[in-house]
Amino acid sequence: MAIYHLSLKTISRSKGQSAVASSAYRSGDKLKDRETGETKDFTRKHGVAYSEIQLPTQAPAKYRNREELWNAVQDKESKSNAQLAREVEVALPAELDRETQKKLVHDYVQENFVDRGMCADWSIHDKEDGNPHAHIMLTTRAIKKNGTWAPKQKSTYLLDENGAKVPQIDPKTGQQKIGARGRKMWKRTTESYTDWNDRGNAEQWRKNWADSCNRHLKPEDQIDHRSYERQGVEQVPTIHEGHVAREMGDRSERVQINRQIKTSNQQLLLLQQSLEDLRDKIKELLERLQEAINERIGQSGLNRVNDEAGRVEPAEPEASDR
Repeated sequence: MAIYHLSLKTISRSKGQSAVASSAYRSGDKLKDRETGETKDFTRKHGVAYSEIQLPTQAPAKYRNREELWNAVQDKESKSNAQLAREVEVALPAELDRETQKKLVHDYVQENFVDRGMCADWSIHDKEDGNPHAHIMLTTRAIKKNGTWAPKQKSTYLLDENGAKVPQIDPKTGQQKIGARGRKMWKRTTESYTDWNDRGNAEQWRKNWADSCNRHLKPEDQIDHRSYERQGVEQVPTIHEGHVAREMGDRSERVQINRQIKTSNQQLLLLQQSLEDLRDKIKELLERLQEAINERIGQSGLNRVNDEAGRVEPAEPEASDR
């Protein structure tokens, strides 16, 4: 049965991370970090099944080379606490063949990220351990139509509740300030250049991943991005293992915990099914009992039970000979 997993992370300087090194590791590539002069070589990394770069139409063609792309990002993001990239990690349905998995990720990345202006560098990892997954690295800064990086923030006019510009008032005169060349002055505010960091995006991306997978999955294998609690399902969720725990196998406490959870959930499903069967039998017995009671009442000529209204009605009087 397909499983649902999507996690969001940031790759940032404050964590001592490098966008170039992160890309090299995920793609199993050999990339030179111009900032440090180091070459990151992960060409011998096992389990990298496929890699691809997708760009918005305004991005320079040279960014199809991941070394060019991520060095350009690091050149632009020079602050010590700069976010270099956003990473989306998703579990791929093992029920799908490789070509379908590639199309699934490509289309999801295009519709949710690239069409909104992000550059995407993604790779499929599969060590044949039943856990195929994809790492999607995304740029955090937009690209302008001329191919240059846009600012992360922009200045815009402050608007009132009616959508009108708010004037700057001179406290001495109580009148609107007049700037150079006799121009009226208006209050301004700073806002993000894009809406990529809006809180609602995470929930929408999670839902869209489930929807994308379900377009390729059989009805019995469909997945849901919501937690068991939100779905109203009485199941205990497993914990994230990670590749280190999976490689350790039975020696990993996380693997052991998940095995116990899966066993308990299976027992819970059996109990729930038994309970449903018991409810169905009770309902059937009640219906048969009600039918028997109504039949006896009809045979005796007594009042009959009105099932629909839940009240007792008098029997109709017999026709008179007079």
